Amino acid sequence: MYLTLRELRHDKWKFSALGLIIFLIVFLVLFITGLANGLANDSGSAIKETPAETFILQKGSQARLNRSKLTDPDWQKFQNKYHNDVTKLSVAQMTIQKQNNASKKTDIAYFVINKDSFLAPKSVKKTDGNQVYVSRKLESDGYKVGDSFKDSNSGKTFKIAGFTNTESYSHSPVIYLNNQQAQNILPDSKSFNAIALKKNLTKRSGYQVISKQTLINNIPGYSAEQSSLYLMIGFLYLISLFVLAVFFYIINLQKISDFGTLKALGTKTGYLVGHVLTEMGLLSVSGILVSFLVTYLIKLKMPASMPFSLSLTTLLGTGLLFLGIALLSALLSLIKVVKVDPINAIGGNN
Repeated sequence: MYLTLRELRHDKWKFSALGLIIFLIVFLVLFITGLANGLANDSGSAIKETPAETFILQKGSQARLNRSKLTDPDWQKFQNKYHNDVTKLSVAQMTIQKQNNASKKTDIAYFVINKDSFLAPKSVKKTDGNQVYVSRKLESDGYKVGDSFKDSNSGKTFKIAGFTNTESYSHSPVIYLNNQQAQNILPDSKSFNAIALKKNLTKRSGYQVISKQTLINNIPGYSAEQSSLYLMIGFLYLISLFVLAVFFYIINLQKISDFGTLKALGTKTGYLVGHVLTEMGLLSVSGILVSFLVTYLIKLKMPASMPFSLSLTTLLGTGLLFLGIALLSALLSLIKVVKVDPINAIGGNN
């Protein structure tokens, strides 16, 4: 450690530049990962955050809610068996506009549910008449509690009774309706899209039975969006491995004569290997911690219109993975350190 600290102080600008490179790579990966997670939540959080484990859809609907149509006879089959562990769900993507500003329209997703069911967010309370609970995402469009809005298709007016969390479906904020409120909006309010079940169910004759994650994966655009972003992240990890390996190799190559001198003085190869790993480890940890801080500060300033989500688990996982990549990159340069000949390194054969 003594040799490591002395060298870091002596060549501080060179090692600062390397630390900056590590910081930029880690920050870029964290930022894209945050966007990928944010887009995933923005696309399916209204489904993901419910306690439902299984969704029953019409056979042949290809795991798409908008392609499924169930009726009361279907509902009776499951209600009689599962009782309070099942509930209906209808989803319709529509457009609303402020009552006093008809020119400003907002795309939303209506979730028609029983307010006493397990699909209803905890903050949703019983409402009367035209009062509804809406996703907090609508705040970014200027809506607040007590505001009224009009459904652009039917002209029906509703009043915001309160906000839930930032639930969304297919990147649209969710508005929760009861069956009576939906009658004036949906063209066929007697049918519904799915039956949500709290328990795991693998199959049921005559229906398509899917898991919650399968339903989210089949939200239009979700899979293509996620696969593209995570492919980019994968390439960034691969690129970072090569970039760091090259930089570590060049830095250690510049010190071959120093390593040869130390070996000639009796320094053991194991000590030099530990020195290189410690040096690269300190640089990597410093770059990773700074990237954590910068990413967190950016997250605090991120507008609500830009979905961004990074959990502590993701942060720690990314940091540990990059630390492993950095040490692996350093190991590739250790071949020179291990094989260095003291006499050749200090020019003894010239």
